[in-house]
Amino acid sequence: MNHKRIVFLRSNPVSPDSRVEKEVNCLIKEGYDVKIVAWDRYSKRGIEVSNLNFENGKSKIYRVGIPASFGGGVKKNLYPLLKFQLNLAIWLIKNRKSFDIIHACDFDTANTALLCAKILNKKIVYDIFDYYVDAFNIPRYLKNSVEKLDHKIINTADAVIICSEQRKKQIKGTSPNKLTVIHNSPPIIENKKRVDEFSEDIIKICYVGILEERRFLKELTEIIANNSNYEFHVGGFGILEGYFKEKSRECSNIFYYGKLSYSKALELEGNCDIMTAIYDPEVPNHYYAAPNKFYEALMLGKPIIMVNNTGMDDIVSRNNIGEVVEYNEESLKLGLKNLIIRKSEWAEISCKMKKLYEKDYSWNEMERRLINLYKSI
Repeated sequence: MNHKRIVFLRSNPVSPDSRVEKEVNCLIKEGYDVKIVAWDRYSKRGIEVSNLNFENGKSKIYRVGIPASFGGGVKKNLYPLLKFQLNLAIWLIKNRKSFDIIHACDFDTANTALLCAKILNKKIVYDIFDYYVDAFNIPRYLKNSVEKLDHKIINTADAVIICSEQRKKQIKGTSPNKLTVIHNSPPIIENKKRVDEFSEDIIKICYVGILEERRFLKELTEIIANNSNYEFHVGGFGILEGYFKEKSRECSNIFYYGKLSYSKALELEGNCDIMTAIYDPEVPNHYYAAPNKFYEALMLGKPIIMVNNTGMDDIVSRNNIGEVVEYNEESLKLGLKNLIIRKSEWAEISCKMKKLYEKDYSWNEMERRLINLYKSI
């Protein structure tokens, strides 16, 4: 049977969410009717309906307004999370005639999705962006139960998607019916230069993403704020928004752009010199991380700084396309300095990164995998 109607479930407002947006755009191009149900933690206004415009068409999005914090942890957000699950279940049951397949992103939508899929006789695709028990601070007494339930969902879903080959080790002990690897690669974009606003003489470092602790953002900001030869260009949202607003007012070489669309994020990164994907190696999930920034750096040909023992650092080291540092300020400062000393190599690094993207990680290949997966269920 050719199922052509899909509903994506996501526990953020998808404004933006690069992986969701790329997958939805791909499926629309293939002729699927795609809806999105998302959690808007900044709103109290119940369910708001609007359209998301993509290159290949439109998708209706239902944003469920339940106040909660980003990066606030499971304990702090437990009640809003349970309320969101209830709203998800109600929406899926009420709108059961409008979809054939539920595409559940991460564990915090997948359990409700699976229960509803069974009741409503729908197909389910479980897309694991982050392995829940490794990615979040789950209370110890709940950890085993959550992992068992997660494994049950992986084993029961019609198909499972993970974002790197390495993640197969993370879900060891499970037996998915179908398993596909779809990397967080961006589609190729033409880089629009903004020479009028960006000085050629200053080294421009860029980060766009969730603004939270444990990504070494404050430490990097302090290093850059104290060096007039550097600029830090930051976009995104999260608990450090206030910090970056303040820093951008205080320091002439710190620029904060707020929340950016995916295309604007890529444009900003394309106009900078160095990208960063810095994660705390003490967080188990970071060992398996497949950071958007890594793939974006490859596609754009921008040298990148990553931390030892966090996902994809071995590819950076093996191909000599950036610097791998330890998770401390001194090592970061030295890594940044070493990368700038290698400025004469940047053109060669850029060519190498773009070739690597084309060979192993191109979004065209990821689209092909996603479409084949959907055709098979």
